[in-house]
Amino acid sequence: MCTLPKQARALRTYDAVLDAAAHEFARYGYANTNLQKIADQIGLTKGALYGHFSNKEELAAVLSTHLNDAVALPLTAAKISPDPALERLRSLMLTLGELFQGDVRARAALRLTLETAQASGGTAALLDETHSVVLCLVGEVQQEGHWEASASVKAVADLLVAAFFGVFWMGSAEQRTESGSRVTAMWNVLDHALRRKP
Repeated sequence: MCTLPKQARALRTYDAVLDAAAHEFARYGYANTNLQKIADQIGLTKGALYGHFSNKEELAAVLSTHLNDAVALPLTAAKISPDPALERLRSLMLTLGELFQGDVRARAALRLTLETAQASGGTAALLDETHSVVLCLVGEVQQEGHWEASASVKAVADLLVAAFFGVFWMGSAEQRTESGSRVTAMWNVLDHALRRKP
């Protein structure tokens, strides 16, 4: 009879642990995140936290899955949508920028992904995949005559990916709540600079 309230409470605790862990990972990185601090933030004992996640690796894995799921949809839409390339690229960039500004779990997972790639001397698969999609779209936008064809497709793709993945590093946590205007402003500046001159 008490199963539903217990399940609801367990789910709320699970989410609270994930959010607290995301804040810690986003702020301090993997190595400097402490499970005791996470437990303290939400008023749990470390033992109660272990009832939901057995270790830091498991927390990081859940956050990484969240990031991959959150990015998969806009990447797929950018590839298969019938909309013009400029609109698909704009939508992808704004969605990613707003994701990293507004979703602490995605922000934390991105930091963890970048740390892992850096430690292994490789590149993050998520960034590689995104860069590949952006590269194709930039080429299409230039072919459609919206942006200057003289600009290097690779350099423009590099700039877009660096800017919109890097947006999560900018500003304080308070500023992140007003992400839309900042992300849109970034896009507008880049679009204006790249526009084909009459």
